[in-house]
Amino acid sequence: MARKRVLGQGPFWLLISVLLLVFGGCIYPDLKEYPEPKRTLYLFNFANSTFDADAQVELNRILREEIHSKRDFIIVDEQDQAALGLYGEVTLYRKEGRLYDNLRNPTRYELIVGARIRMRDRDTGQLLLSSEESVSVQYSPREGFPETEMQARQRLLRQLARRIHRSMVAAYRGQYSGTE
Repeated sequence: MARKRVLGQGPFWLLISVLLLVFGGCIYPDLKEYPEPKRTLYLFNFANSTFDADAQVELNRILREEIHSKRDFIIVDEQDQAALGLYGEVTLYRKEGRLYDNLRNPTRYELIVGARIRMRDRDTGQLLLSSEESVSVQYSPREGFPETEMQARQRLLRQLARRIHRSMVAAYRGQYSGTE
């Protein structure tokens, strides 16, 4: 009689499960053990020093969604209600051709975005985070899995928002660990 092997059984999957349980919190730590009033955040509108007209508006919206979905920081509508303030500026937005056809027309592009961010403790005025973050993505409207520039741009800004959020969490944890 042949034995059926069931997916998810065996020492390999047991090891993977244990590693995910042990290191899962280390990969993307949250701030839920800190008091809510100290995690309130006012997200200022980002500035833009590039030639792309709406990058800061989209980044601000996507970053707001990212922060809200993780629930580490509580975004408030009034500055007076916030313990923290996040400021930012889009400093780089560029589209470059990366792969060309025989007629020198680009078939693959790279989008690059960079932002400067600062997070302050509003009570003390102390700067908790001052960082520059950047990401890039490649896309092609004609080859592989075709993607429009707008779809690639959304993917690009989501990656940047995730990176900014991770920096915020790390800075907050570094500043307030052991003080609670």
